[in-house]
Amino acid sequence: MAGAYCKYCGHRCFVYRIIPDGPHKDWAGHLATCAPGMEHDRKEIGHDHTTAINPLGSSD
Repeated sequence: MAGAYCKYCGHRCFVYRIIPDGPHKDWAGHLATCAPGMEHDRKEIGHDHTTAINPLGSSD
């Protein structure tokens, strides 16, 4: 994500995840890893990077 900076922390704090359920089922995209960004993602899509699916299968 060249050039994409988080509006909450000012860094490139994003990771790629897949949303498994809910109104955005099977949506895939970048989710924030900073606390304010995670709160925003939970409010908007019902998941943050810790509850969405990591397509690489690691536990982070």
